[in-house]
Amino acid sequence: MPTGFDASLPLKSDDTAGFYTLNYSVKQNTHQKLKMLLLTAPGERIMIPKYGVGMRRFLFENSNNAELAVVEKIREQVGIFMKGIKIVTLNVKKDSRTSVANIGQKHILYLKMTYLIKGINLIDTIQLAETQLS
Repeated sequence: MPTGFDASLPLKSDDTAGFYTLNYSVKQNTHQKLKMLLLTAPGERIMIPKYGVGMRRFLFENSNNAELAVVEKIREQVGIFMKGIKIVTLNVKKDSRTSVANIGQKHILYLKMTYLIKGINLIDTIQLAETQLS
């Protein structure tokens, strides 16, 4: 049976890898762990209450404050929980606009981060967009 680092998320059945599809590279595994760190809200992870950036909670803050707060929180969390990576570039942009159906405002928080995986000198990029209607 092949061995991998962790189960790939979202979970998918895979008969060749065993029970679930696995991440087979450091790049895949690091990307997944970073995505989980960014999207997990503080207090959401059992036994580690300070884990997570919780990007969604910044959606309704003032644009400038939200962008700066997200950048600070990401740098803090990566420094604590992902010491094996170094942030090369980090761009956060908040956008609020009236929704197509004029039902309310659509709040979007875009993130693009390039990071270096230390030890193997591999560079990767993660891009996320959190969206919510108000």
